[in-house]
Amino acid sequence: MTFRIRVFALVAVVVLLAAGASTYLTFTLAENAVTASATAQQQLMRQIAEEVTRYGRDHGTWEGVAELAAGIAHRTGRRIRLDTQDGAVGVVDTAVLAGEPVTPMTKLTFPIDARPQLDLPQASGQEREITLQAIEEYRQEIRFAACLSRAGMQPQAVTTHYGLPLITHTIAPPDLVAECRTGTASQPRSITRDREEVGRCFDTPAEKTAPGSRSAAPRTLEPDPAQHLRTCLREVFLTRIGIVGPEPLRLAVSSEDGIDTTPIMLAFSVVAVPIVLGSLLLSRHVLRPIQRLTVATRRFGEGSLDQRVAVQGGDELAQLAVTFNGMADSLQHAEEQQRRMIADIAHELRTPLANVRAYLEALEDGLVSADETLFRSLHEETMLQQRIIDDLQTLALAEAGALAYDRSTVDVGELLDSCRAAHQPAAAAVAVELAVAAGPALLVHADAGRLRQAVGNLVTNAVRHAPAGTTVTLAALRVGHDVQIQVTDRGCGISPEDQRRVFQRFWRADRARTRATGGSGLGLTIARQITVDHGGTIGLVSEPGHGTTFTISLPTT
Repeated sequence: MTFRIRVFALVAVVVLLAAGASTYLTFTLAENAVTASATAQQQLMRQIAEEVTRYGRDHGTWEGVAELAAGIAHRTGRRIRLDTQDGAVGVVDTAVLAGEPVTPMTKLTFPIDARPQLDLPQASGQEREITLQAIEEYRQEIRFAACLSRAGMQPQAVTTHYGLPLITHTIAPPDLVAECRTGTASQPRSITRDREEVGRCFDTPAEKTAPGSRSAAPRTLEPDPAQHLRTCLREVFLTRIGIVGPEPLRLAVSSEDGIDTTPIMLAFSVVAVPIVLGSLLLSRHVLRPIQRLTVATRRFGEGSLDQRVAVQGGDELAQLAVTFNGMADSLQHAEEQQRRMIADIAHELRTPLANVRAYLEALEDGLVSADETLFRSLHEETMLQQRIIDDLQTLALAEAGALAYDRSTVDVGELLDSCRAAHQPAAAAVAVELAVAAGPALLVHADAGRLRQAVGNLVTNAVRHAPAGTTVTLAALRVGHDVQIQVTDRGCGISPEDQRRVFQRFWRADRARTRATGGSGLGLTIARQITVDHGGTIGLVSEPGHGTTFTISLPTT
């Protein structure tokens, strides 16, 4: 299983578990919170309604209910609003009274009705008289309570016969009581209208079917006449006393401001547990190879180039480990090459400097005379050092991409002719012939001087290894979209194991050759770098005992 699939599967499991748990807990907590909030809201509204209803029964008016509502709002921290049953008239709003921001109200409302329910006796035959008497008594008592309330007293209602209230008082002065009673008795009455309304309950009895009668229509359950009468009389009672009594109201209470975050934090903790466990599992079982790779990389950056990581499996992390090990091998090899190059440079410069030093010390001690031969020898040693330094500088600039190239259209045939002319004297000195074989109009876009330098290094190397009396051939031909430059000698050739090392710095096939006859060992390396900078390739074909052919391939213009 690949690393990507493992991570995806683990993350998917963690996400599914967390999502499922959070969804379940959210719905459960939301349902419980809604139920608890609705229950608490209803209970609170019921308590407030009972308190307001008691006020209406005791005082017989809603004139002072604003002070009561303000006290309840202060005690509960809720906004209290009292409206009429149809919602057209607002009686009290504690937020408006206190000048506070209007908080949202719940959609739940609670009815408030301070009017008593008429309790008629069963089949007494005096329902009419009792109802008329109850209407008149309630009006007198409720007006009496309202009169005491306006005077600043605190009346209380006690339920008496037929469910009617009897207004009591403890601190009201006798003259005030007498005044309120006298005022109540002097109020206009509506006895005639009361009798008419009560009489209608007796004029419209419920329809009945005579016992024993038969009808095609199905029989239905008919209401009890006595119960129907009592219901009608109660409705008439409430209608007639509504003229003077406190009208029914509708209570609304604002929602709770604070939210209990304990269940939410608990739900968060429950959901966070699988996420934390999944993260730990991911870090232990999946990211452990990355941790080992991080440690190896840090030690590698500190200079421990021998750091390698174990390769386990075949997923992306294993491929990353293989890549890291390959990079480490390359860097370690480059470091070793750099060390060898420094040692080779020191070795290449040590021999000429040792020769120059020996001659100078001999001159100082008078062991040799300063003649033309000595100066010529010193000059040759100095030029050898200069050539090594120049080659190293050229190679360093080329590998760093800082070697300047002045590109133009170059005729390869003419370039080979100039190389043959430049190297003919040196070749003639060792009895080697130089020959050019180039086709017409072989053009490349290159730096003529640098390209001549690269070809010249190949020619110098070929002349050095060509036996006397043989010919070194400089050829140019078109192969597809490329132009190939071939330098061929008839020397001893290069063994297969040495062919892949010929372009290394300071490498020589013949270790016995001296620096004077073997060169600096940088010519082929410089030729390869110049060819690569021109977008070309360089290679060789060699057969031991039959010679070697170096080939430079360059794109045509």
